[in-house]
Amino acid sequence: TGATDNLTKTLGISKLSSAKDYTTGNRGYVTRALCLIGPNTIVKSSRCSGSSRSRSTDEVEISMFANIGDLIYLSYGVLDNDSNGDITSTEISAFSNTSGVNSSGGGTGLSLYSRFEVVAGSTSYISNENMSKCVTYTDNYTVDPSSGSDCVLKAFTDGVSITEIRPIFKFDSLTDITGGGLLSSRIDMVSELTSISTALDGDFTSLGISSTNILRKSLSEGLSKLDNGATAKDNAICTAATAFDLLYLLVKNPADNSTSSSDLKSKNLISLTDLTTSVDSSLSVVDVANLPMTKARLVYATDSPASTYTDSYEKAESSLYTAIKNINSIGGESSTVKGDGKVGFRELICIAEN
Repeated sequence: TGATDNLTKTLGISKLSSAKDYTTGNRGYVTRALCLIGPNTIVKSSRCSGSSRSRSTDEVEISMFANIGDLIYLSYGVLDNDSNGDITSTEISAFSNTSGVNSSGGGTGLSLYSRFEVVAGSTSYISNENMSKCVTYTDNYTVDPSSGSDCVLKAFTDGVSITEIRPIFKFDSLTDITGGGLLSSRIDMVSELTSISTALDGDFTSLGISSTNILRKSLSEGLSKLDNGATAKDNAICTAATAFDLLYLLVKNPADNSTSSSDLKSKNLISLTDLTTSVDSSLSVVDVANLPMTKARLVYATDSPASTYTDSYEKAESSLYTAIKNINSIGGESSTVKGDGKVGFRELICIAEN
C-alpha cells in the first residue's frame, strides 16, 4: 500500500490493545466526540455510560464522520500489528486462521461412516451400507445397526414408507478459526463492528442518505478496503471469506448436550451437495436403492485418533469441540453489500485481498 493510501499514518492510528480499547491514541478523541453527539446506542453503552438525548442535524453529521473514522481506526488499530498501514494476509491469518482451508478437504477431517439414516416420514432408522440391517432410531445415530433386520421389510412391518436416505459422515477434525488465540478478542471485534456499523447506518438514515445515494457512496470511499462486500480486489473471490463460509457450513446446526431426541432429527444436517462440492470434493457416496439423497448427517469424534462418535458436539474430542464452538460463537453474521457503509466480520478478513 502506497503512502497516499496509508490510513494508519493519515489518521494517526496507534496499535489498540483490543477492540474495546476506546482511549488509545486518536481513538480517544473519537470516543469523546461520540459520547457527546453520537447515537444513543453508543452514548448509553459502557463506552460512554451517558444518557439519552436528542441531536441536531449538525451533530448527526459530526457523528457520521466520527463513526466512519472509528470503523477505520478499529480495523487498522487491531489488525495492523506493525502499524505500517498495510494489513497483510499474515496479519489476517493471526486474527482469523483459515490457512489451508479449501474445497478439497483442507482444514477439515471427514469420512463416510458406512452407515445411513433411513427416513420414513416421522420415523427414522440407522442402517448399514446396503440397508440389509436396520434399527429404529430412538435417541442417537451412532448405534451399530448390525443387530437389526432388513430396512425395507422393517419399514413395511412398521407401516411406513421410506422416502429418503442420508449418508452419515464421521467428523474427526476442524481448523480452529482463532488459530489458538483468544475467542473473546474475536467476539469483541465482531461486537464492535456491529455496533459502529449500526450507528453509522442510523446516522445515514437520520440524514436521509439512502444506501443508493451518491453522497453516501462518496462518504464511504474511505471505507472501501473494509466495506468490500466480502470480495477481493476488482470483485474477485475472497479466499478468506470463502474458507470461513466453508467451515461455518459444517457447524451452523450442531446438536449439543441439551438437544432432545426429537430435535436431534433436524440437527447435524448439511446439504450433501455442499458437503461434496464446497467442503470436500474428495467425498462421495454410492447410490442406495435409488432413493433420494439430498442431505448428510454428521457425527463427532470423541477421541483422537478417532474411534468412537457422538451426536453432541459438546461431547466431541476437545480440539474439535473448541473449533466448532469458536466458529459458532463468531457466527455467520455478514455484511456483504459492497459500499453500504457497514463492515462485517467476513469483510474484515478480506481486507488483505483488497
